[in-house]
Amino acid sequence: MSYGLIGKLTAVPGERETLLAILLEAATAMEREPTCAAYRVNVSLDDESIVVYEVWESVEAHQQSLSLETTQTLIGRAKPILANIERLAVFEPRSKN
Repeated sequence: MSYGLIGKLTAVPGERETLLAILLEAATAMEREPTCAAYRVNVSLDDESIVVYEVWESVEAHQQSLSLETTQTLIGRAKPILANIERLAVFEPRSKN
């Protein structure tokens, strides 16, 4: 069963573009992961947050991705500038697009 999630990340004031750059690096890295069907980084029009839409082959595939060296490095870079992280939704995708 496919697994999807939507997360909302907010940087500390003045660091949104830095956080955006890190998340775009993550998106590029996830393109090489065969179990990742989608990793889309979106800039909110409502506030200063960044919304990430992810679709994985399974819950386990997502969990394994968090252990990757690249992922851990990017998380380490993002943590000091994160003000808030929210999980907006967890879902089972029913279409490809």
